[in-house]
Amino acid sequence: MKNLPACILLLLIACGPKPEADMKGAYSMTSQVINDGTKDSIIDRKQLKIFTDGFMMYASPNVSDSFANFGIGRYAVKDGKLTEYRFYTAVDGEKMDTFELSVEQNMDGFRQVIENLQMEGKTYKLTEDYENASRELASPLDGAWKQVKNIYITAKGDSSVNNNPLEYKAFQSGYFIWAITVRDSLNRRTSVFGYGPFEMVNQNKIRETIVNSTFSTTLGKTYEVDIEFMGKDSYKQTITFANGDKSIEIYERLK
Repeated sequence: MKNLPACILLLLIACGPKPEADMKGAYSMTSQVINDGTKDSIIDRKQLKIFTDGFMMYASPNVSDSFANFGIGRYAVKDGKLTEYRFYTAVDGEKMDTFELSVEQNMDGFRQVIENLQMEGKTYKLTEDYENASRELASPLDGAWKQVKNIYITAKGDSSVNNNPLEYKAFQSGYFIWAITVRDSLNRRTSVFGYGPFEMVNQNKIRETIVNSTFSTTLGKTYEVDIEFMGKDSYKQTITFANGDKSIEIYERLK
């Protein structure tokens, strides 16, 4: 039972708002409760989920540590059901999974109840509450993106290039999520994340505030990020760190 919350999260993290014609927005999970038939257990964790025009992305810390549990995929609405087609998660990597969801909306957001969840030979009920965090902001960045190239330049002028980075990023309704997966020396996946509100300062600069992240030193901090659009479906962002190092990242829009 010690690892039960993490297992449940891996299977059911793709929770979403009430199926509607237009689901775009940002949603914050405010509670997660598991019932084993005898008692409720509260799982203390935060998660943000973003629906763009055709894509969804969620991110949160693992139950046992601050590393990322995230996923991204397409979604569709049909016959009153929300179906998500996830193509990447921190747990399974590049694996196609389909989830059909049914939820109920309330005045502040929505509640999702997972009945008859089978786990380790037992049946559970999972209840999750989400609050609508969307802001009435639109930007040319709204959508889902994948990083396709990274150039790292140190303050001394040394540089390295990664032509196969594994980072996804989503923007919608004044919020963003980024999540990165790397592999260690033993080829094990490790993922990190960050999310929070953002705004366009001008066409070449955005301002991001971190409200949840793997990196505790960034929490509550606001960063200005230089960007350059290379057409409608590609952009470059440049992050300058306090020590003078720079990370130049190229993103392409998911379609």
